[in-house]
Amino acid sequence: MRDISEMATVLTNKLEQKLEKLKEAQRETAKAILEDTVNNAPTNSGGYISSIQLSDTEFKSDVIKTSVFSDLLVGGTIPKWQNVPLAAFMEWGTGPLGESTNSYDHGYPYTTDAPWNFIAQMQYEQMGTWGMEARPHFYPALQKNVALYKDNIRKALKEE
Repeated sequence: MRDISEMATVLTNKLEQKLEKLKEAQRETAKAILEDTVNNAPTNSGGYISSIQLSDTEFKSDVIKTSVFSDLLVGGTIPKWQNVPLAAFMEWGTGPLGESTNSYDHGYPYTTDAPWNFIAQMQYEQMGTWGMEARPHFYPALQKNVALYKDNIRKALKEE
């Protein structure tokens, strides 16, 4: 190399190449997570499966981000539920049944409107409002692919 600016150019190019490899490593892992999420989703009919998708991979503020998500909303006529992602209910369940069948910590309370007690149990028996069973499929897919992600990152950072 003849001067410091040429060296800076070479180093910048190498860093940009590594960044592209890291982005690709993350995208490949996210594809595996997407496949596992879809394969383990609690339903294989309707629009739920087709709503599970992969975002573009972005590099912003020194963070590489790729998301596996569902954009399907609960909807309906009750305003508080209209813009809530259906995937949250499918993943964690709802009400006492969801709380008792979910094994993953997600930080959201199940019992925000009323305590679940004998009266609520009687209401369930009359109206069927005891909740929905948790059927995790996003979180287990993420956990299953942690080793793959580490391996993909290791390969991306390996010197050639």
